[in-house]
Amino acid sequence: MNQIKASLLRVKYLSRLSELFGSAFQSSSERLNSCQITEEPDLYKIGGFHRVSLGDTFDSGKYAVLRKLGYGQYSTVWLARDSKEQRYVALKMLRADCYGGHHDIFEREILSSEISGNSNHEGRHYVSHLLDGFQHEGPNGKHVCFVFDVLGHHLDFQSAKYEDGKLPVKAVKVIARQLLLGLDFLHRECGIIHTDLKPTNILLELQSPDEAISRYLSEVPPRTGHHVGAAVPLREVITTPLLSEMNEPHLRIIDFGVASWRDNRLSDLVQSPALRAPEVTIGAPWNGAVDIWSLGCLIVEFVQGLVLFSGEASRNGTWTADDDRLARIIEILGPFPLQLLKRGKRTTNFFGEKVYLIPNAAGLQEIFFEFRTLKPTSLERLINGTTKPFLKPTDMPDAEVPIFIDFLRGMLAIDPERRKSAADLLQHGWINL
Repeated sequence: MNQIKASLLRVKYLSRLSELFGSAFQSSSERLNSCQITEEPDLYKIGGFHRVSLGDTFDSGKYAVLRKLGYGQYSTVWLARDSKEQRYVALKMLRADCYGGHHDIFEREILSSEISGNSNHEGRHYVSHLLDGFQHEGPNGKHVCFVFDVLGHHLDFQSAKYEDGKLPVKAVKVIARQLLLGLDFLHRECGIIHTDLKPTNILLELQSPDEAISRYLSEVPPRTGHHVGAAVPLREVITTPLLSEMNEPHLRIIDFGVASWRDNRLSDLVQSPALRAPEVTIGAPWNGAVDIWSLGCLIVEFVQGLVLFSGEASRNGTWTADDDRLARIIEILGPFPLQLLKRGKRTTNFFGEKVYLIPNAAGLQEIFFEFRTLKPTSLERLINGTTKPFLKPTDMPDAEVPIFIDFLRGMLAIDPERRKSAADLLQHGWINL
């Protein structure tokens, strides 16, 4: 148990640093040369990113770039002013190879579908929808560009501001309900699987956005660094109140860059590793239930500040991060159903002849893998334990704990066929307490 505790805390800390500041950590000597900064991958070449400077205009002068808001593997995102509609917008510019290259994606098609259409489904309000789109021809190729509402903090940024990364339970119930409504809309009405639900893809709406953005621009100078002797804009976040200070927080699920249709997939290996559903890891068929698994992991993270299924490779190469992740799943949730293992194309990569289930003196089961022995624990011990970080949240009454754990079990069933749908989970007592 102590080993699990230490690992959960360590990976949570590294994961948070990685999400907020990038995956590469610098030594103190490297930080002395921090003026040489490239945030996104340095792919400013044919087929790659378009180099953007503050003040640049796009779409025949309609959009003027004011600040940098973000970046990813396939895009950069910019705060811009729409001169026609007289509003602030978020301008997302894809790499040139996202369409017509080796990395074709479905984002344009998905955003142009039911997501941005007229729907009466309540969940539509919790999904980022397209305001406009255009193409920009630059020296590195033709870039597909999307225009969205400007949003505030992502949830990883918010949780970092609370002690031990734990959000108020009341706020987590609001988050859970809104995310479930958004997923129900995507799954049932749009036939879309997000496949990348994570804290940095869940953003808070700005309250009075024009006022908040104008105030930010007037009070905060642009962040810039230098790369190869040239000034480059750096990522900024529009000031956003804490969740606990908001009367009615409103979320949006963003970034459909790796989303898939129900019957048309970009890849069979989806999701961030720590949030990856077990059926994906073993190569079994998957569907929208993978989003529900990710949500279950996130709810634990928001309530307890723990990354449940982080996964760390051994230093001597005895086991991989995927091996460790599957082991943790079994420790907490029990053994994999045999029928699920039979459906996995990669099952034999993880479950070989030296895996056994042996009853121990307490009537539980110890699971023996080729690389080590695992000792079972439970969701109950992780949520309502006797030591930090497993202590029950102070703002969760004792009577609520079993109801909360039942809610988690509906999302964290190893067998995807037994995982509850978003529609079913919206009826659960915990989020309606």
